[in-house]
Amino acid sequence: MLFLLVFGTGSIVVFRYSRGIPAEPSTTSSENTRIAVDVISPSRTTLKRSVEVFGSLSAKNVTEVKSELPGRVLQIRVKEWDHVSPKDILLEMDPMDYKLELQRSQAGLKIAEAQLLKAKVDLNRAKRELNRTLKLKEGGLVTGQELDERRTALESAEAQVALADAQVGQARAQLAESNRNLQKSSILAPIQGIVSERKVDVGDWVDKGAHLFSIVDNRILDFTATVSAIDLPLVHEGQLLTFTVDGLSNRVFEGRVHRVNPTVNASDRSGRIQAEVKNSDDILRGGVFARGQVVVEERHDIMVVPADCLVGWDMEKETARVFVVTEGGVAHSKEIRTGLTEGGKVEILGGLTGAEWVVSRGGFNLREGDGVYISNQEGNP
Repeated sequence: MLFLLVFGTGSIVVFRYSRGIPAEPSTTSSENTRIAVDVISPSRTTLKRSVEVFGSLSAKNVTEVKSELPGRVLQIRVKEWDHVSPKDILLEMDPMDYKLELQRSQAGLKIAEAQLLKAKVDLNRAKRELNRTLKLKEGGLVTGQELDERRTALESAEAQVALADAQVGQARAQLAESNRNLQKSSILAPIQGIVSERKVDVGDWVDKGAHLFSIVDNRILDFTATVSAIDLPLVHEGQLLTFTVDGLSNRVFEGRVHRVNPTVNASDRSGRIQAEVKNSDDILRGGVFARGQVVVEERHDIMVVPADCLVGWDMEKETARVFVVTEGGVAHSKEIRTGLTEGGKVEILGGLTGAEWVVSRGGFNLREGDGVYISNQEGNP
């Protein structure tokens, strides 16, 4: 559908309406008085509000393997950077002293069991003697003093059995401890991971509690990050965190916030958060610097326009103006309310219906009522 407009200069402008787009002039002379602009129609999408963070990665599980017993290192089974699994043998200490201790404990248990057996025999004898004395007492053949002596002997025998039984228990406990000590002479890996540090050599004497190895489990990492005090109240446990690391900038990694420090550092007015990161492909390493964003808000199906459309944008007050092109090729300024911003797109909270054609390029010098012609034919480049 065509409309003819005759201007005072004698030029004739033909406006074309196609798909609701304001028609552009058909004559080149009109372009001298009208401003070329591109227009777009507001779209609907999902925007996220994010808080910038930076920090470093560290392994969540780092274990120091220590000696539980003193001894001399006889053999080392692993090297630094070796992968280990739980119960893999890392180191063997000279077991001779602990084997001798085990033999002594075994002998001590046998002695204690023999003493218990003897005490039980003595107890049975004391019971028989008391029974015999009771029968003789009924016939008047023994005195009361003799009967008391038999009863005392029985009580003593019972006490000896109890003592011998306790000694057997003690000997068994000592034997169990000797067995454990012999087993502890072989140092085992407590977790799955990588041997990051070895602190002993063959022939070294180590004391109880000596640090032998460090094992790092890189399957789960902690991203400890710094957040500005202004943004800290927006961060909560469970929120998504995305980040990149130096050397792998082409990859984006993800984690979940699982700790938020409630205090703020007085020196730099920053807070700290910690996110848990799964490292299933074992590509990340502890100590690496990382930059990321925590998604603190997400809105779906909202009206957006490119940020380039906005004129006089007051981000603090969340207001701006845009130019819309009406039929006839006239630019009109409209005040809008803005919301979230992400990736060059701005949420429109008010001022537009979504059906307008908004100037996306060429609107910097526009004024209310200026004549324009649309340079992008489709109106949505």
